Amino acid sequence: MTPRIRRILIANRGEIASRVIHTARRLGIETVAVHSDVDAAAPHVAQADRSVRLPGVSSADTYLDGEQLIAAALAAGADAIHPGYGFLSENPGFARAVGEAGLTWIGPTPESIEAMALKVEAKRIAAEAGVPLVPGAELPRGLSDDDAVLACATVGYPLLVKASAGGGGKGMRVVTDPTSLLADLQSARREAASAFGDDTVFVERYLAGARHVEVQVFGDRYGTVVHLFERECSIQRRHQKVVEEAPSPGVTAGVRERLHDAAVSLSRAIAYEGAGTVEFMVFGEGDDQEFYFLEMNTRLQVEHPVTEAITGIDLVGWQIAVAQGEPLPLAQDQIIASGHAIEARLYAEDPAHDYRPGTGTMHRFGHAAEPSLRVDAGVTDGSVITPHYDPMLAKVIAHGASRTEAAAVLADGLSRLTLHGPATNRDSLAAIVRSPAFLAGATTTSFLDEHPDLLAPVACPEDEQRHAIALAVAVCEPDADARVHPGWRNVPGVPESVTAIRRGGSDATTILVDRGRGRLGIRIARTPDIPFTAAFALEGERIEDATADVARGSADGPTIVTVSVGGVAARCTVARYGDEVFVDDGIHASAWTLAPRFPDHSRDAVGHGAVTPVPGTITGVQVAQGDVVEAGRVLVVLEAMKMEHSIRADADGVVTRVLVEVGQSVDAHALVVEIEPVEEATT
Repeated sequence: MTPRIRRILIANRGEIASRVIHTARRLGIETVAVHSDVDAAAPHVAQADRSVRLPGVSSADTYLDGEQLIAAALAAGADAIHPGYGFLSENPGFARAVGEAGLTWIGPTPESIEAMALKVEAKRIAAEAGVPLVPGAELPRGLSDDDAVLACATVGYPLLVKASAGGGGKGMRVVTDPTSLLADLQSARREAASAFGDDTVFVERYLAGARHVEVQVFGDRYGTVVHLFERECSIQRRHQKVVEEAPSPGVTAGVRERLHDAAVSLSRAIAYEGAGTVEFMVFGEGDDQEFYFLEMNTRLQVEHPVTEAITGIDLVGWQIAVAQGEPLPLAQDQIIASGHAIEARLYAEDPAHDYRPGTGTMHRFGHAAEPSLRVDAGVTDGSVITPHYDPMLAKVIAHGASRTEAAAVLADGLSRLTLHGPATNRDSLAAIVRSPAFLAGATTTSFLDEHPDLLAPVACPEDEQRHAIALAVAVCEPDADARVHPGWRNVPGVPESVTAIRRGGSDATTILVDRGRGRLGIRIARTPDIPFTAAFALEGERIEDATADVARGSADGPTIVTVSVGGVAARCTVARYGDEVFVDDGIHASAWTLAPRFPDHSRDAVGHGAVTPVPGTITGVQVAQGDVVEAGRVLVVLEAMKMEHSIRADADGVVTRVLVEVGQSVDAHALVVEIEPVEEATT
């Protein structure tokens, strides 16, 4: 038997590193964190017993550098390495090198990883095991463009381009017809090379309207393999999972049993050890329901907490036990599922604006302690969200006696999160799990395409009004030590004013202040779609149909404003960080930016052109000086948070200057291409 593990180095970052530390501490095992330069202050570093710096910022220089990770483990006195998920977790060479260094690898054998690592080879093994496969084709390196087009035509459209060496949505593209095939293949190869160090891709028939269902398996070195039921992961954005649940709401009893059997059989065929997941596409209903094998992930999955919730099993604890040579703690008939669990992935991104990633400081991250709610977070107060890694901030998991109960707990838990920082998909997630379609179990991979309204849910007007009033009171009523009121003017008869822009909105809210007779009168000029004017006194004296009472906390703390609109009151917490203001009432949250009193017009001088929406690295420049471009044409390709973003021309024109090159790092709002409109270029 392998000696008992005493100290684990976690070759990862973020919430999964924190997750492994949690179980290790419960088992009395010491932990070592690793971190890049920008992750030095990350929560997982503070939580671990020891930490080792990985010099650099990029994944390639840090978390993907196997030699450096093994050296760090040896230097820190670790006797085992847990890879988490992503990065090197499914790299057989790294797993083998860990063993050769005399360390225990907490994961499947290098041989098992190798068998499933390349998706093309995995499909061959599955076929030999009698598991049905999605129609597809290999696209080996060196294949000509003509042969690639022919191979894809054989598969049939629509088709899905996938990275052979990885997952997580990286390198995936849906191709609906041949016109964009070659460009999509090129883009997928670039993204796959960046994420996994391997640009090999293949194609499969894209099964619209199917369910993405996976089976959690576990094996030990004594030949025992069990399943821990299935999870459904159909709700996805850009082919990356967003909401996962267990058990699947749409799989028939007969197909469920066959899925479990197929997953166990495939795992036994490769003598699998440790945690793994066998993924399938399920389509059809009732007696006509069928399934196809997709791939096997030879690691712990992001969504493993939903399986833990319904089984009561600590999967990381099982990983450690198996790595130490222990047999599986339970036999198949001892593994029981109870209730329903749903997980939502909280990302720093804006679904309403093409999932634009958010960066910046997470001033405040908090959640209530609820017995049915679990939050696995990779951030805390003061964490800086950078463009260098995946944008996932946390996972929120709810467990209930029924699916309906779990969905209600999850939606409420999401709404009550305190998120004072970059834009997130929190409101979209809450809207998804509250939607009638989700509650009815109509969850397929086309879910978000069929319900685009869930990407940008709109708050009710009363909540909008309350938050505008709360913002006005908190911002316009100064602290006792303030020398002047915000928006003060020395011209009699001209009202004081403060302008705030709500995140996600295009129009500003102007707050007009009238100070007289000891009262603060405020008129709020709202956007056209929510007309509203309020005037009220701070002491709660009602003037029209809105009143507000304020309780100011410490100088650097939030302001509590109880706002009543139409006789219904809500307690709003208003927190300000410089020009950023966040309003929370327990059900609804809003974020605002205060416009400067004296606007900075320096950007007006840059002329016409395209700018970067977020910080990132330039991976492609597709125009040159003198090119004539049409509106919508891709000018530059930017990689941020491991995903590609195309920067396009806003209007027809002529390229006058290209200001960036491939490999260059750029900040947000950086001008990358200057364009003169056609009418100006021809005069």
